[in-house]
Amino acid sequence: MGLFEELKRRNVIRVGAAYLLFAWVVIQVTDTVAPVLNLPDWTLAFVTWFGIIGFPFVLFFAWAFELTPDGLKREEDVDRSESITNRTGHKINIVVIGLLVIAVVFLVTDNYVLDDTHEANQAADETPSETTDSAEGYDSIGVLPFVNMSDDPSQDYFSDGISEELLNALAKLKDLQVAARTSSFAFKNQNQDITSIGKQLNVDTILEGSVRKAGTRLRITAQLIDVSNGFHLWSETYDRELTDVFAIQDEITAAIVEALLLHFNTGETQDTIKVEATNMSAYDAYLQGRHQLRNASIETLREALTNFRAATDADPNFAPAWAARAVAVIMLRETDFREGIPREEAHLLARNSIDRALAIDPMLADAYIAESLMLADDYRYEDALRSLEKAVEINPNLAEAWTWRSRILGRFGRVKEARENMLKALELDPHNPVTAAIAANLATDFYEPEFYARVKRNVAQFTRARQILEEYRWTEVEPPTKEAYQQAAVIPNMRATWIAALNFGMLKEIDEAGLSQGTRRPGEFLMWIYMGTDQWDKAQAMYDELSPGRQQSALNLEELSIMQTNQGRYEEALASLDAAHGNEIRIHGMVPPTSERSNSNLALNRVYCLRQLGRDTEAEAILERVRLYVETLRENSVYGIYSTDARLRVLDGDIDGALDVLEAASQRNELFWANRYSAIIRTLSDEPRFQALFGQIDQQVDALRAELGMPPATF
Repeated sequence: MGLFEELKRRNVIRVGAAYLLFAWVVIQVTDTVAPVLNLPDWTLAFVTWFGIIGFPFVLFFAWAFELTPDGLKREEDVDRSESITNRTGHKINIVVIGLLVIAVVFLVTDNYVLDDTHEANQAADETPSETTDSAEGYDSIGVLPFVNMSDDPSQDYFSDGISEELLNALAKLKDLQVAARTSSFAFKNQNQDITSIGKQLNVDTILEGSVRKAGTRLRITAQLIDVSNGFHLWSETYDRELTDVFAIQDEITAAIVEALLLHFNTGETQDTIKVEATNMSAYDAYLQGRHQLRNASIETLREALTNFRAATDADPNFAPAWAARAVAVIMLRETDFREGIPREEAHLLARNSIDRALAIDPMLADAYIAESLMLADDYRYEDALRSLEKAVEINPNLAEAWTWRSRILGRFGRVKEARENMLKALELDPHNPVTAAIAANLATDFYEPEFYARVKRNVAQFTRARQILEEYRWTEVEPPTKEAYQQAAVIPNMRATWIAALNFGMLKEIDEAGLSQGTRRPGEFLMWIYMGTDQWDKAQAMYDELSPGRQQSALNLEELSIMQTNQGRYEEALASLDAAHGNEIRIHGMVPPTSERSNSNLALNRVYCLRQLGRDTEAEAILERVRLYVETLRENSVYGIYSTDARLRVLDGDIDGALDVLEAASQRNELFWANRYSAIIRTLSDEPRFQALFGQIDQQVDALRAELGMPPATF
């Protein structure tokens, strides 16, 4: 008998076939359930190698042993006349057929029953009214950070990168609202219910998934979920060999987006999508820098800039890294409050980085946002607004563009548009603390009940934004009371300087010792306090004690010009303003018009000085510009404009109109007792209505002091 015939007689071939089928079924089942059971990455490899190693042993035992009615015996000990290998072979055939049936069922289930179309149809069959109706109305999505299923936590950057590329790709679809990254990634590792997350992000679908990387093998799963009912609209698994990570990322992103387009009424195709490709080193440094940039402390900003430089060094054609590099440079620019990169150097570095980014990718919205920040930092607000409009045109789902657009529109006096833009930003990115803080500033600079309430609901979870809102909580209630004062004074994380400002603003009480301990620059803070109490000689003395560098800062030159105006030193006041602003006459700015230092109020101070010097023609040219700005303010807001509005009316000779504005501001609890010390406003001091108005404010201050057990104010 030949070898082949002997192998058949001893059932070695049948056993081998049965073993291979069984091993294949076990491997496929393991591959399917491992991600669900969160088994380690090595599980599949272990099962596969165990199967491979076991195969020769199974063949050996099938050759050397035989199953008999008396149990397992060595083949050489079995009498051929009593052998039952034929019956055993029939049983093995049945096992093989059974395993084949299992394999076929598994393949059909994996490729048809569990595929995305069938699953979506199955969900529709189960709940025809919800899914069919809502499928026509899907217009928003949140992309959650994909879960890193690998054993190595350091691979988070890769799963985050996949999520971010998907989010960026979807955000380019103009008819689809996409929740911003900051808000979506706020739910990382939160394990919250999808319906709850969807409501918080204000979207009707959620895309979630996982990334498993084992050796050179990559598995990415993604699934689209209807927030209203929790049903899966689509899901898919992608298995790849990890040869070129960015080619895979590009391919899978495009495939997922193409599949998702079927569920949204965008009228666009995946041709809209462009996935940025670079090398691993550049991408890794870029992702780390992005994370550090979001933290926004001085230390992390420096680390972010280092990483962005590393990214552009590793890949000079990586446009997003150049744009992010420009943002980091602008955020690290020196200001009146901290040291940093000198202004001219920062603007030059940022301009170069922005130009590099746009030369590589003229349609990179992030580059236009970086450009707008640089231009706004240079007080070129019209140009900055144009850059932001370009960013919105390219990517209407970019919440940052709407946020900064809102801020600049507010400083132009276009407050209604600013509110609309801010609501859009909050809709796209409700969990971004920067957006929250800017929204809170807008809500309190130009108070409007409905917008104020909306912002307060959206940003309540952020301490700083809540603090900003609570500082001004009395704008919507009665004048300050003992309870209001005490509630404001116990806000968590309140700085000593703010407590001092609260005492000063509400009680005419200055704690000079507390200021010296609680603020970084007590001399400058005291200078401001003395200016607000009509103690100009003391304020001048504090200025004279500043270092030469601090004296020449734009902030302190502006303060000096206010001092000089009130002291009748008009030529010097004009020279100080010119030195502060480089001979540029500014009307708009990032400081609200209620502030003495707002550009519009400084411009009106300039007009006042010019008139005192008989230079009426120059004064009128500036007034024309301010009138246009104030007219816009009047059309857009009631709160937050009284200071500039009243000064302009005084300079235009409308004394009754100026007093009307001040009285209305007092009724709204906006007017501050120190407002009387403005050089322009104090020209009304002899008016009976003016005296009655500020006399009433002084009585309110003393009444509050009495409630707190304090004697009447001394100034």
